Amino acid sequence: MAGHGHAVTLPHARGGAAGGPGGRDLIDLHNGLPASGDYADLPSRKLAGWTDIGEDSLGVGRNWTVDRFGGGVAYADREQRVHVVPTGVPASALTAIDSVVTPKSASWSGTWWLSKPAAGWKVTVKNTASGATVRTLTGSAARGLLTAAWDGKDSAGRLVTNGTYTWTVTAQPADGQGAALTLSGTVNVTAGAAVPHDYAGKDGIGDVLTLNSSGALTVHRGTGTGTLGSKLSGAGWPTTAKLVPFGDLSGDRCNDVLVRLSSGALRAYRPACGTAPTPSTPYTTLAASGWNQYDVLTSPGDVSGDGRPDLIARNSSTGTVYLYKGTATGKLSARVKLYDNWKTYKKIVGVGDLNGDGIGDLLAQDRSNNLYRYTGTGRSTFKVRVKVFSAWGGSYNTIVGVGDITGDGKTDLVSRDTSGNLWRNSGDGKGSFGGRTKIATGWQGYKAVG
Repeated sequence: MAGHGHAVTLPHARGGAAGGPGGRDLIDLHNGLPASGDYADLPSRKLAGWTDIGEDSLGVGRNWTVDRFGGGVAYADREQRVHVVPTGVPASALTAIDSVVTPKSASWSGTWWLSKPAAGWKVTVKNTASGATVRTLTGSAARGLLTAAWDGKDSAGRLVTNGTYTWTVTAQPADGQGAALTLSGTVNVTAGAAVPHDYAGKDGIGDVLTLNSSGALTVHRGTGTGTLGSKLSGAGWPTTAKLVPFGDLSGDRCNDVLVRLSSGALRAYRPACGTAPTPSTPYTTLAASGWNQYDVLTSPGDVSGDGRPDLIARNSSTGTVYLYKGTATGKLSARVKLYDNWKTYKKIVGVGDLNGDGIGDLLAQDRSNNLYRYTGTGRSTFKVRVKVFSAWGGSYNTIVGVGDITGDGKTDLVSRDTSGNLWRNSGDGKGSFGGRTKIATGWQGYKAVG
């Protein structure tokens, strides 16, 4: 077998096969091997884990031949072939045996065949888009089969977000000879925590919500390449409704939508993952009235550091800005004043985590079209503003922090201009954005884009 140095087919084995019924144990050979012979001719004193499984189980008898060498490792694989790895010959890569699957859960497991005994092993799991390591699993010595399982949580015990993850298994040879055995692959988590703005696919990619003049709320699915693809729609909404993409307030791992009705009532609708909300979707009444006082309602994500989405509101008459924190009961806490007068801003946009610290941030555009970033502290406040762009977005009537639609793990912006063109500014993961790219036209007909 390539890379192993030597390989023979195990025949009629009068002395039995290595490692019991599976033939999967590794055998250390300390005193060298004869140049040729039947498998049973290997001196039994040199074999560890020798178990008789019956001579008829291995088929027609044949002879095997190996080169003479001084020491090494031999093993029988799953097809009952004997492999001999001489001392000093680099071992080949690991071989994946079992499929790596996520059957509608955040659990994952994999089994690999080792080409030689391992002194220890580890499995590193990383978020494919961001490259961040979320979990490292370790184990001690292993022979033959190596099995590891991951519960879908990060090193702090929190459920990871939906999306694609890369696993890499590394095993250090017990004899210290050759490079470490390594193998990598990917696994899709589809029952983890909801990713900001992901309504259509549980795929870790952001989506855009629209409301048209017929009362249809449509989820435009992000493709992961910076554009929008297929759609999901729910009809029957009043066109006067204010829709706020909000994140998972209810704790069911699916993103919710806040809706303010013309009466001033505020509701939290809980659509199932991969569905568009309708007026009949289950909801929680957050307030029966009083929310018409606000001309800005937007969610920056989690700004308090408790892992729950929060809401920013601006009073239309005073310009006072308030924070409503999400709670474990699926409702909002009492408001806390953040700023006295933000009337100078014509747009205030909750955009999620712009700088990769896990805390939600705000963007604010003044009447001179300067764009500022307010970085969340994780303590229910924001840092002093930082200018992102000057003379930016004067033609935009809507700016949306859409989450990640490019598939690189960084939060992006989507904006609509007065001509109905839709633009994307890709996030750089450091609190700013690249130049704009047109991704759609004809969007002037939508009553709202969020």
